[in-house]
Amino acid sequence: MHYRRSAQSAGKAGSQKSLAVCLAVCLLLAACRQPHDPIQYHGKPKPADYIDQATRITYPDLDLPPEPDVVFSQHPRTVRSKEKEEIWDLSLAECIQLTLTNSKVIRNQGQFLSPQNPIMSYPDNVSSVYDPAIQESGVLFGQRGVEAALADFDTRLTSQMLWGRNETVQNNTLSLGLPAGETLTQETGAFSTGLRKQLATGGVVNLSQSWNYTGSNIGTPPLLFPSVYEGTAQLQFRQPLLAGGGVEYTRIAGPISDNIQGVTGVQQGVIITRINDDIALADFERNVQQMVHDVETLYWQLHLAYRTYNAMAEARDSALEIWRTVDSQVRGDTGSGGAQEAELRDSYLTFEGQVEASRDAIYAGEAQLRLLMGLPVNDGRVIRPIDEPVTAEFAPDWQLALEQAFRHRPEVRRQKWNIRSLELQCRAAENLLMPRLDFVSSYQLNGFGDDLFDIGNGTATGQYASAYKSLASRDQTGWNLGFEFSVPFGRRYAHAQVRSLELRLSKAQAMLSEQEVEISHEVAAVFRDIDRNFVAMENAFNRLQVSKERVRITESQYHNDPTQYPIESIVRAQQALSQAHVAFVTALLQYQTAIGDLYYRTGRTLVVNNVHLMEGPWCAAAQVDADRNYKARQYAHPPIIDRDIVDPVSAGSDSSFDGDPTFIPDVLPIQQRSPEPTPSSEPDIPRLPKPEPTGPPLLIQLPDELSLE
Repeated sequence: MHYRRSAQSAGKAGSQKSLAVCLAVCLLLAACRQPHDPIQYHGKPKPADYIDQATRITYPDLDLPPEPDVVFSQHPRTVRSKEKEEIWDLSLAECIQLTLTNSKVIRNQGQFLSPQNPIMSYPDNVSSVYDPAIQESGVLFGQRGVEAALADFDTRLTSQMLWGRNETVQNNTLSLGLPAGETLTQETGAFSTGLRKQLATGGVVNLSQSWNYTGSNIGTPPLLFPSVYEGTAQLQFRQPLLAGGGVEYTRIAGPISDNIQGVTGVQQGVIITRINDDIALADFERNVQQMVHDVETLYWQLHLAYRTYNAMAEARDSALEIWRTVDSQVRGDTGSGGAQEAELRDSYLTFEGQVEASRDAIYAGEAQLRLLMGLPVNDGRVIRPIDEPVTAEFAPDWQLALEQAFRHRPEVRRQKWNIRSLELQCRAAENLLMPRLDFVSSYQLNGFGDDLFDIGNGTATGQYASAYKSLASRDQTGWNLGFEFSVPFGRRYAHAQVRSLELRLSKAQAMLSEQEVEISHEVAAVFRDIDRNFVAMENAFNRLQVSKERVRITESQYHNDPTQYPIESIVRAQQALSQAHVAFVTALLQYQTAIGDLYYRTGRTLVVNNVHLMEGPWCAAAQVDADRNYKARQYAHPPIIDRDIVDPVSAGSDSSFDGDPTFIPDVLPIQQRSPEPTPSSEPDIPRLPKPEPTGPPLLIQLPDELSLE
């Protein structure tokens, strides 16, 4: 025995020495290897362009062809365009209708040519007609819709089926009755099915059934059956009594959960999600109102561009006629000389440059209006406004304007919904200051049998032949009843949550007050603009009349005594007349814009332009559900969501004066025009006659006729 141990020890020592020698050799080889030793490869090299492929920019393969109206649009209009195009007379109501019809994405005037255009830089943040539906169908935390919040109360079915087999060698005879060295074979099966229902009170009901199958190669003694089914049918009920309990908490915060409390907070309930939907609708209404206001502004700017073009064209034609007269006199040696002709030609070219600039302003304004209206760059027609601006004095009432602004501005309504949401969240957070006390209970029926169903091929008889029969007999039952209590010492998380919501609520209330102050100053600024622009319009009109009189007197003086009153005085008078005309039209359009600004600042732009927001048509099943819910609400408790529900867009008169048929508001809305455009009194853009001078040629070549006629 001693010899054998020594031999074994010697063998182990030799193995250890051999292992140490091998490790030393490996370390020496690794130390001698240099990082840049030449590497030899077998075979011929092949092209390897992996780097080029890896660094190449890839493009997604999408089946989304460009819009046909964009691809097949005509060449944009420029100052030197000579194509004669069709005039498209449009009223403001038609422009707004086309804008709302073509706009899936809500644009605004400030986006065009902006380096930070959100449509190009941040497309996900741009408002669209899909935003309310996106909010309604949201599923993420903080962005859940009503359907996602109601999904917490859906009944959940779970089912599981597992089979197993295990074979082990027995080490002794006393374990399970098998001889030592024999193999113990065990077969198992687990089957479970359950239903879970979350209640509006915060409670949870679980109904489950489970079966466990065990079978082995052990004989009946000592076992009753070689294989057996054991199972239960169980009903469980849990109801929070303090923290997280009650219908109010569940509707605000959703079902209580300790797993992700720091993520969900108290804003996952049905009421909060409905408020979020209302906030999304307020944002959508605000963006639509901004778009309509921008369309209205661009419409009147285009009107101003046309009026400016007409004024400049009239002044240019007058200068051209005077230059022709002087040029003919120079050719006949009856005039004052070439200096006078050059001066008049310079005046004519100055007017011509102003005409081209105003013509380009028409094209630029029409292109911006087309962009907001969702129209292509050029479809062969030129938009021309046919509505005339208001010239009568507009005298709004200050108190009524403030009341309308506080009532109809979507920003104010959005902030009020935010305050209401924070108030409800504070109420739910205060509920969590209480300790967690849950009532728990369960009742179960136990089953046992040789077979799951008594199909007649088993060895057992009587009450244990079928496990389901044993379960249905209700001879073996079990129940649990009690309470679970838990409370964190200090409750710092709950107190911090309440404090945070209280601070956010205070900030929201302060922001509402600041919004009201801001709106009052905005309305006051619009009041000043209306009054200032009306006075400026009157002064510009008087100046226009004086300029016309000046032209008439100057022409009369020139015809009576051309030697004392030179013809240049007529050109100067015509220039003053064109400037007065442009100043009058500018003041007139600024006055109209100020009136539209008042409607925008008071939140009535959509109402004045006969635009109303509403849901799309419902399907038949939705109508049936709505009727059933209406009947159920007739017997429901009053809601806790809001005390005063304000119509987002009033249908006409203010509710403050409903029921008083004798009331006449001081704010007189602009008279609505019929959808069919009426012939406008605005003259067509005049043609530019081709000059036929006999003197030196002009420096520019004029087209035969303007393409805008």
